[in-house]
Formats: sequence, C-alpha cells, structure tokens
Amino acid sequence: MKIIFLDIDGVLVTSRHMVQSKKYFGHEFDPECVRNLQEILEITKAKIVISSSWREGRTLKQLQSIFEINGIKNVVGMTPIIEGAIRGKEIKEYLNHILNIGLEVGRFVIIDDEEEMGELDDHLVETSFETGITKTLADKAIHFLV
Repeated sequence: MKIIFLDIDGVLVTSRHMVQSKKYFGHEFDPECVRNLQEILEITKAKIVISSSWREGRTLKQLQSIFEINGIKNVVGMTPIIEGAIRGKEIKEYLNHILNIGLEVGRFVIIDDEEEMGELDDHLVETSFETGITKTLADKAIHFLV
C-alpha cells in the first residue's frame, strides 16, 4: 500500500484562497491544490491518511465527506492524536499500528507545511501556507511513491 500522510491547512487550504466553505465548517480547498493532489492520486494509486489538526473533533467519516465534497475519494484513515507530540511521532505510531495488524506499507510521503517530522524528515514534501501543494511539489511527492 502507498500512503500520503496529508496536512490540510497549508497544503489544500492556502492564504491565496481563504474562502469560508458553505458546505462544511472550515475553509474551502484551493482548486489548484486539489488538482495537484488528484494528479498524485491518479498516478500513484496512493491512499490518504489525514495527519492534519482537522482530525481534532471530527470523525473519519466527516473528513471523508469533506474530501468527497472537494472531489477526493481516497481518504482511508487518520493518525492518532498524541498530546504534546510532533506530527512525525503520530505518523510513526500510525505506521506501527498498520504493521501490527498485518498490512504492509510499500511507500509513503508526508505532505505538510510543518517541517518538524523527527526521524521521518526524509519523507517530507514541505509546502507553504501561501501556495499549498504546487505542481512542482506534486511531482516530488509522486517521486516518493513510484
């Protein structure tokens, strides 16, 4: 299995497209960023695991609905919330859980605007809040997954 650990703010929600959604609580996804993520998914057939703070107070089903409203259907999970931990530790915990239940992760990438991922730094494609996931960064993410 190929996994994209995905942040939302700074990846799909950008400062250049700060529009409050009328369909759910939160900002709309930047259409250009959605297209770039869709290209990654189409080429790699990866699954999305949400690592964003958007998972706080939302169920997986609610997150899947938000993504489906935005034309993305590959959300399969979310990382655990570990109080005081960096996001990289939460991702590592999710990966350990996957292995413990007998699933195999072939390749993975982290797409996030936070740079601190601990021992997983070498899997990070770092975005900026201004532009989110650009075509260049999408190509870099694809390289991680193929």
